[in-house]
Amino acid sequence: MREIAVADAATPLPAVEVARLEALRRLSMGAAHALNNAFTTVVGEASFLREERKADPAVVEACDAILRELDRCAKLTRALLARRSPPQAGRGEVDLVRLVRDLAPLLRETLGRQKELAVDLPDDLVLVKGEAEALELIALLLVQHGAEVAPGSAKLRLGVYPESAVARLELEIEADGLAEQAASDFLDLGLAGGAVARNQLAALADLAQRHGGRCEARRAGPCHLVAFVALPILG
Repeated sequence: MREIAVADAATPLPAVEVARLEALRRLSMGAAHALNNAFTTVVGEASFLREERKADPAVVEACDAILRELDRCAKLTRALLARRSPPQAGRGEVDLVRLVRDLAPLLRETLGRQKELAVDLPDDLVLVKGEAEALELIALLLVQHGAEVAPGSAKLRLGVYPESAVARLELEIEADGLAEQAASDFLDLGLAGGAVARNQLAALADLAQRHGGRCEARRAGPCHLVAFVALPILG
C-alpha cells in the first residue's frame, strides 16, 4: 500500500496565484452564464421545431437527440453556477454522504463518455470536521486523477465507508490494462505524468493532511485499483 508522505504536500499558494485563480473563477462563471442563456434559447427553438414538425419522424428524432445533448450541457453549466461563490473560511460539520451525492452529477459530466461513475453511499450521515469546499475538492481530485490513471474505458465507483474512527472517501477503478505498479504510481509524485498530475497529487495530500487524514492506494485485483482518503469521523 502506498501513502503520500507529508513532505510531498503542496505549499500555500502565493498571493498572485490566488488572485489569478479568482480571476479565472470569475471568467468561468461569466462563460457559464452565457452558455446557460444560449442553451435555454436553443432548447426553446428545438422544442418549437419538434412540435411544428411532429409529423416528420426524422425531424422528431433529430430534435430529440439535440435536446438530450443540450440537457446534459445545461446540467453541467447549472452545476458550475451553483458553485459560483468563492470558498469561505472556517470549519464546521460536513456530511460526506451528502457531499458526494450532490457532487456526483457534475463529476459524471466532466469525466467523458469512456468513464462510468457510480456512487456507493450509506443511508446514515457520515460527519467529518472541515471546510466543505476543501472536502469537495478532495473528492474532485480523487476522481479526476483516477480517471487519468485508467487507460481508455473504465468503471469508477466513489463511495463513503465509515469505520470505527475514520471514514474512507474511496475510489475504486476497474479497467483492463492497469499497470502492475498502478497503485504505487497513483500516489507517486515522481511518476505523475506532467505538472498538472503532480499538482493534483500534492494538493490531495495537503488537503487530506489539513483535515487530519491520509491518502493511500492499493491493487484489489488484476483490473482493480482502490485509492482512498481516510478522514477522522466526528464524535
